[in-house]
Amino acid sequence: MADCNNSNLDTYVPSSEKPWNEQRIKHLYFRLGYGITTKEITQLLSVNPIDHIENMLDHAYSLPVYPEPVWANWKPDQFNEEDGTEHYIIYNQFVTDWINECVQDPVRNKIAFFWSNHLVTKWEDYYYSPILYRYVILLQRNALGNFKTMISEIGLDDSMLIFLNGIQNTKYEPNENYARELFELFTLGLDNGYTETDIREAARAFTGFNDVDYENITIKFYPGTHDYGSKTIFGETGPFGYDDVVNLLFEKRGQLVCKFVCTKIYKHFVNAEPNQAIIDQLAQIMYDNNFELLPVFKKLFCSEHFFDQMEFNTHIKSHVEYFTGILKQFGYTINYDEGGSIIWFNSSLGQTYFDPIDVAGWKENKTWIDSGSLMTRWLYTGWMVDSIIWNNKDFVINFLKEISNDSNDVEYVMQCIIAPFFVNGLSAPIYYDNLLRAFKADLPQNYYDQGLWNLNWDPDFICYQVSLLFAEMKLLPEFGLC
Repeated sequence: MADCNNSNLDTYVPSSEKPWNEQRIKHLYFRLGYGITTKEITQLLSVNPIDHIENMLDHAYSLPVYPEPVWANWKPDQFNEEDGTEHYIIYNQFVTDWINECVQDPVRNKIAFFWSNHLVTKWEDYYYSPILYRYVILLQRNALGNFKTMISEIGLDDSMLIFLNGIQNTKYEPNENYARELFELFTLGLDNGYTETDIREAARAFTGFNDVDYENITIKFYPGTHDYGSKTIFGETGPFGYDDVVNLLFEKRGQLVCKFVCTKIYKHFVNAEPNQAIIDQLAQIMYDNNFELLPVFKKLFCSEHFFDQMEFNTHIKSHVEYFTGILKQFGYTINYDEGGSIIWFNSSLGQTYFDPIDVAGWKENKTWIDSGSLMTRWLYTGWMVDSIIWNNKDFVINFLKEISNDSNDVEYVMQCIIAPFFVNGLSAPIYYDNLLRAFKADLPQNYYDQGLWNLNWDPDFICYQVSLLFAEMKLLPEFGLC
């Protein structure tokens, strides 16, 4: 999906060519969240878009991190399966709560989850609930904050010290894993502004974080295993330690860092095909603001470039985006059992929450979809939607009445259901006809023509109609795009 968008980063001004309309509102909320309902769209049509977007991002920036759960400071022997506190149980509950917040208040978590695929650690490697909590709140705290601060914190986080072997990095046997990925994957990019010598010397500077508190499962600095000798990094020589390397990285290679990070932001939130001119401008904003991320996100999401219609439907939904988006439209809060199912759907498709496939993260874009994963998505969509429908029939009927104002016009009710899922509507009239045919089910046409059908019919039949509609809608190409 080549980026043919020629618009610039000037602040978006609604016009006859680029109106503030349903399409642009849906585009914004799919990229910064997981979709938006028709009711919410109606409320936003009259707002000033720039004020609204800046308020969205300011709200996300100022949100407090998750409060400490009761288990955040437990000791290892306090976790056990007998009383439901085994780590996989807590993980499922924690991620379920995360999913529900993504439906209700998505922006901060959407951006934090992006960073979890950039500053990768793997849940399966440390498999300890308090470490997961500390990692997640680190991402939340820094999601729209200062990138240098986030890099400084992540290298000392227990999840990263375990995942990239910092815990094994001593002056006796330096381990280069974290130093290499810090430069190659987290800040600069492959072979961009660093040498193998810089990696080796940085690894020496990172030694010493080997003191494991087994009672609390935390990792501390131990002076006895740190290399206090002289190192040469980025052309500078001294007895550098951890903080020194972070400072040198941003002092000596700051502009390269900004370009690399803004490329990742652009490819994830705008288009998988990078627009170098736009990225260079975003990078300069990041650099001029001392590596603060909030100005970058505000400039991007308030821009003519972002709202250019060339960007509509250029993003292939990840599995997490796809399933969370369905929950968003229903306005449905999942319980822990349902959350476990959705976590399993995503994991079996290759996207386990806070556990990317490798240190480079999920490749995103076209890698989400192949013939096997697409059919599996369709299968899981049926399971998920039918579970919501048949276990919550009154909820579904009330949902339909609310979004359609209790209409008895079958075509209008269908339109109310499907419209929020598609940024640009349907690409072919036959898709619309197929959806309407599915939603009408096997009820004779005269019931619709004479206004005999309505949402107060047998709930089983109405739910059957919704099930048939989603069974058809999930097959449409646009259903997986935004």
